[in-house]
Amino acid sequence: MINASKLSRNVLPTTFLEVTKAATDRFYRSDYSCQLASSQLSIIMKTIAGSNIPGLIVGMLTLLFGLPLQTSAQQTCNLVLTGRVLNAETGEPMPYANIVIESANIGTVSDENGRYTLTDICAGDYTVVCSRVDCNHAEHTLNINAGQVFQDFHLHPHALELGTVEVKAEAIRMQAISGEEQLSGEALEATQGLNLGESLQKLPGVNTLKTGSSIAKPMVQGMQGQRVLIMNNGVRLEGQQWGLEHAPEIDPFVAEKLSVIRGAGSLRYGADALGGVILVEPKALPATGGWHGELNLAGFSQGRTGLASGILETQIGNKLPISARIQGTVKRGGNMRSPDYYLDNTGLSETNYSWAVGTQKGRWSAELYYSNFFSKLGIFSGAHIGNLTDLQNALDRGEPLETGSFTYELERPLQRIGHELFKSKVGYKTGEIGTLTLQYARQFNRRQEFDAHSGYGQVPDGLEDPEIEFEVTTHSGELNWEHKPIANLSGNLGVQVIRQVNTTDRGALIPNYESLTAGAYWAERWRHYPSPFELEAGLRYDLRQMDVGRQGQDTIGQQLDFSNFSGALGLLYKHTDWKLRLSMGTAWRAPHVNELYSEGVHHGSASYEQGNPDLMPERALNTNLGWEWLPEELPLQARLNLYYNLIDNYIFLEPRDQPELTIRGAFPAFVYKQAMARISGLDASFAWKWNEHWQWSGQTSLVRGWNRDLGDFLVFMPADRASTSLRYGAADAVEGGKSESFVQLSLQRVFRQTRTPEKGDYAPAPAGYFLIDLEAGKTFLLGQQPLQIGLAVFNLANVRYRDYLNRFRYFTDEPGRNISLRIKLPF
Repeated sequence: MINASKLSRNVLPTTFLEVTKAATDRFYRSDYSCQLASSQLSIIMKTIAGSNIPGLIVGMLTLLFGLPLQTSAQQTCNLVLTGRVLNAETGEPMPYANIVIESANIGTVSDENGRYTLTDICAGDYTVVCSRVDCNHAEHTLNINAGQVFQDFHLHPHALELGTVEVKAEAIRMQAISGEEQLSGEALEATQGLNLGESLQKLPGVNTLKTGSSIAKPMVQGMQGQRVLIMNNGVRLEGQQWGLEHAPEIDPFVAEKLSVIRGAGSLRYGADALGGVILVEPKALPATGGWHGELNLAGFSQGRTGLASGILETQIGNKLPISARIQGTVKRGGNMRSPDYYLDNTGLSETNYSWAVGTQKGRWSAELYYSNFFSKLGIFSGAHIGNLTDLQNALDRGEPLETGSFTYELERPLQRIGHELFKSKVGYKTGEIGTLTLQYARQFNRRQEFDAHSGYGQVPDGLEDPEIEFEVTTHSGELNWEHKPIANLSGNLGVQVIRQVNTTDRGALIPNYESLTAGAYWAERWRHYPSPFELEAGLRYDLRQMDVGRQGQDTIGQQLDFSNFSGALGLLYKHTDWKLRLSMGTAWRAPHVNELYSEGVHHGSASYEQGNPDLMPERALNTNLGWEWLPEELPLQARLNLYYNLIDNYIFLEPRDQPELTIRGAFPAFVYKQAMARISGLDASFAWKWNEHWQWSGQTSLVRGWNRDLGDFLVFMPADRASTSLRYGAADAVEGGKSESFVQLSLQRVFRQTRTPEKGDYAPAPAGYFLIDLEAGKTFLLGQQPLQIGLAVFNLANVRYRDYLNRFRYFTDEPGRNISLRIKLPF
C-alpha cells in the first residue's frame, strides 16, 4: 500500500526510483552525456556573450529537449482524472483527502475547495481510492480512455479516537473577499534577480513607477507611494519610502510568496492603505531535522549583472525544538545599455542577509528575525544638468550628450541605503478558539544621496560627504487576537503603536520630525455552509501626531494631529463554476512630512520638489466588483475586477511651468497639489490549458485618473497595457515527483498615454511600445541531485522605447535586450 498522505502531485514507487536512479547514475557517469551537457551549456553561454539571438533560441530549445530524459517509457500517457471530494452527509467540500490510483502509483490531495486533478494517466481500467483520516474511504472502478474524466467522491465521516498527536504546520490564510493576487512557485522563481517592484509587475493591476533603470516602486490600480503599504515578514516597512525614487529595501529572495490584498483584510495593517497592502511572506521555518537549503545563481547581460543567493535551515532539539534559517544575497552590476548607447553611471551593488529562529512548545510559540539590506545605486548622470539651457537641450535632444561606456564603477550622483529590521514575536493559543500574539519590531534606515554638482567649490571625488543624509528609527508594537469560527464568525482584533524619529543630518530637503501613530482594528468574516454567501466587515480607528522641528537653518516648530475611522464591507457569492465579489470601503491618509515641507533638489530623482503646508488628509471611498470563472468541465480560468475610487483631497506632484535653477544645477520642478479625484479601471486575466502541453494566458489593465476639480486628467497614471503568453511544457520525472520543462513566449503591448493634463509636462508622453520575451526552463537530475536551469530573453527584438511612468524618460531610453541565466540548486 502507498501512504497516500505522503503523496504530493504524482508519486513514483521506491522500486521505480531505484531503477531510474541506477540508470541515471550510469548515464551521468558516461563521457558522452557529460560532453553533451557541457557542449550545450557552452553554446548558450557563448551565445549570451555575443547576443546571437537566433543561436540563443536554438540553444534554449536544445536545453529543453536536447538532453536525454530520465524516463524511457515510450507510451504517451496524457489522460486526466478530475473531480471533487464531498461530505456525503452535508455536501460540503472536503479538503486534504488523498486520491490514489494504486496500480499506476499516482496520487494527489484535494485542495481547500475539495477539488483534485490527476494527470499523465495511461489509458486503461483503474481502481481509484479516496480516503481521509476522519472518514470511511470510498473507491470507484473507472475506465479512463478519454482526454479528461470526471469523478466525484462522497465520504462518510466516522467517529475517530486517537491518542495525543501533535501536528505542526503552517496555517492557510483565507483569501480576502475583496480579491487577492498572488505570485508564488515557478512564477515567482522566474522573477528572481529582479527587484521587488519588477517582480510584482507580473500581477494584474500592478505597475511600477521607475526612476532610471534600477529603481522601481510598485503602483497598485493607479495608487502609489504612501497609499500602498508593504509588509515585510509581518512588519510594516518603514524607511524613507516617501520618495518616488526610494525603492523598497527588501531582498526578494526572502519571499516564498508575494500577495496584494485589499478590503477588510487590509485594515489590520494600517488606515493609509488606500491602494492595498503588499505582503512579502517567507516560508515557514522548518519543522523537521536535517540541513536543507538552496543556492541560486543568476546572470544578466544588462549591466553584466551577477548575483548569488543562498538559504540554509534546520531544526534541532527534541524537548524544545528550535528551528533556524540563515539567508544572504550579493548582487553586482555595471552600466545598463539602451539599444543604441550606454546609460552612464547606472550600476548597482547590493549585499543583504537575514536570520530567523523560532520554537513551539505546547500552547506557546516564539520567533526572532533580523535582516540587513545595503545597496549602492548609481543615478544616471545625464539627468543632472548644469544650467537651464543645457536642460532644455537635453529635453529636446532625445539622446544623452555623453553616453559613456561600460564600467562597474559607481560615481556621483549616487544613492547609498542601509536598512535594518529586528522582529520578535510571541504567540499563545487561547484554548481551542484562537491565538494571541504580541509582536515588537525595530527598524533603522539610513539614506545618503551624493550630488554631481556643488554650489561651493569642487565636488569631492569620494563618497565620504553626502549632500543629503536621512536617518529614521521606527519602533512598532502589535497585540493581535485571531479567533477560530464562533457562531460562523472568524476574525481578528488588535491594537498597534508606531513611534518614529527622523533626523536630516545633511541637507534640508525635509525637516526633522517625530511621529506617534496608534490604531485599533476589528475584522470578522461570516461563513456558514451550505450557504453560497460569505460576508466580511472591518473597522479601524487611528490617530497620528507629528512634531516637526528644524529644516536646515529654519525652525518650523509645528505639532500636527490627525485622527479618523476606516471601514470596509465585503460580499462573496460562490457558484459551482464562478464567484462574484463586491466590496466597499473607506480609508484615509494623513499628508506626509515631505508633501508638507519638502523644499529643494531631490538628487535621486533629479528634480526640484516643493511641499505645501496647507495640505489636508486624504479620504477615499473605494468600490470593487470582481468575477472569477473556474468551470469544472473546462481547463480554463478567468478573472475580471472593476474598481471605482473617489478620493477627496488627493495629493499629487504637479510639474511647474518652468524648471528650477539652483546653485547645484537646473532641474525639472514639481509642486505638491491637492484635488478631488477619481481613479477607476479594470484588471482582467485568463489562463487556458487546452491539453497536457499547451497553455495560453493573458492579462490587461486599464486605469483612468480624473481631477474632478479641474475637469482634467491626473498626471502620472499608467497607460493601457495588455500581455499574452503561450507556454509549452513537458513533464520530466525527477527524484520525488515530477518537474516541468517549458518554453514560453510572451508579448506585451503598452499604449501611448493620451490622457494627460492640459497643463503641459516637460516632455510629451512617449509613444507606445511592443515587447517580446522568451523564456525556457528545465530540471536536470544529476544522480540524486536536482538542478534547475532557466534561460530568458527580455525585449527580444531590442526595441527602443520610453515608459511614461519612468521619471528619467525626459533624458534617456529604457534599457534594451536583457538575457538572463538562472541556476537553482536545492539540497
